[in-house]
Amino acid sequence: MPPVAPRRPPARYVDLRITRALFEGVRSHVENFTRGEEAGFLLCSLSRLAERDVLLANEWHPVPDSAIARNANGSVLSWSSEFNSEVLQRAVDLGSTAVLVHSHGCPGPAFSDDDRRNERGLFAAFSRILDPLLTGTLLLGRGDACGSFWAAGGHGGLVFRRIVVVDAPLEIWHSGDDRITASPSRARLARQTLAIGPASDAKLRDAAVGVVGVSGGGSHVVQQLAHQGVGTLIPIDDQFLDETNLGRHVGATAADIDHTLKVDIAKRVINGIDESIEVRAVAERFPSRETIAALKEADVVVSCLDRFDAREDVNAFCRRYLIPLVDIGMTIRSTGEKLARADGQVIVSMPGRACLRCFFLTDSLLARERRERPPGYDENPDAVGDPQVVSMNGVLASEACNSVLDIVTGYSNGRRVARQWQYDGRTGELLSGDLPSRRAGCPACAEEGQGDPRSA
Repeated sequence: MPPVAPRRPPARYVDLRITRALFEGVRSHVENFTRGEEAGFLLCSLSRLAERDVLLANEWHPVPDSAIARNANGSVLSWSSEFNSEVLQRAVDLGSTAVLVHSHGCPGPAFSDDDRRNERGLFAAFSRILDPLLTGTLLLGRGDACGSFWAAGGHGGLVFRRIVVVDAPLEIWHSGDDRITASPSRARLARQTLAIGPASDAKLRDAAVGVVGVSGGGSHVVQQLAHQGVGTLIPIDDQFLDETNLGRHVGATAADIDHTLKVDIAKRVINGIDESIEVRAVAERFPSRETIAALKEADVVVSCLDRFDAREDVNAFCRRYLIPLVDIGMTIRSTGEKLARADGQVIVSMPGRACLRCFFLTDSLLARERRERPPGYDENPDAVGDPQVVSMNGVLASEACNSVLDIVTGYSNGRRVARQWQYDGRTGELLSGDLPSRRAGCPACAEEGQGDPRSA
């Protein structure tokens, strides 16, 4: 028998995730052709997923005029080896990698022979020095891009997929092989598509949204996101349904009490609406290893948690991985005879702008919670639960889902970016306002875009 050829390992995909402000800085440089071609390096951290690597852009280093030798090597832009060394040293110091970016100024970008020749000389060396991180080059087109990546001196097995520009809406610069496959519009979404545009169906189908906490408000959220047509939902919750949940948990029945996981109820509700939606349920408490791995796949995260320290954990995670966060919370106080307070909020926190730790989750608030309700308090079956009203939870959940819809499709034309909504459950008043500026010294913002923890 002829020898069996060894099976080639499956390709790993490569994405780049970058904030709008940083991407605009990159484009303003490399798409300026007044003096010829321009280039620079993005320094990136890494988020390693099951089947792809996501590069998280942190710093932009354009090639300075002092280092450029224009037309010194045929038609290709070239620059000094000293500048390469400076960039490489900065990457090593930060525990990051370097990605070269330039543009030819046309759609359907493709690397030239000069690009390929210079890539081999540069990144074969870079990839050995930066190992185990991958490195490589991106060529921007007009709303699309192509890329070539290296690891450990080799060039095989890494396939560039897309650039994700983090803003509302998320902007995707696909490679030629990563266009959203044309699919028939879903008839069940016809009325929604009429409202927010013909491109919305495909964008929603392509989106993945994580929901942390799927009781109370979270159960409303997963139901509405399923109705809206989000293609992948990631419900996260470690609890079983108990009898006290039945008054506020959408989709739960008396038969679920004490033996059905809340994430399984969420899956049942979601697939009852649309069997084609992929549900990646994780029956664990964030931030376990499994929940972190699952949420790293999300384009948007919705936090529906009671404890402030848990909300801080989700906020810090979303900062590290450049993921938009929609946070909802409700505080109800009663005299025992009547409702005294019913205050809720929805906060949309985008990378590059103020996060929850900048203004809401203050040190004093977290310290007070630790004193009055130490960690583990909510796991005590004899602990008194927080007051909840299903209809009030639903108001906040609906606004949260509107915000997710806007982040994915851009239907509001930027009117919902980095905003908060304050809700008074007694009067029904819902007021919106801009988030404050970022806080100097914010511990969560200090880790923005840092991705996976550096290995020792």
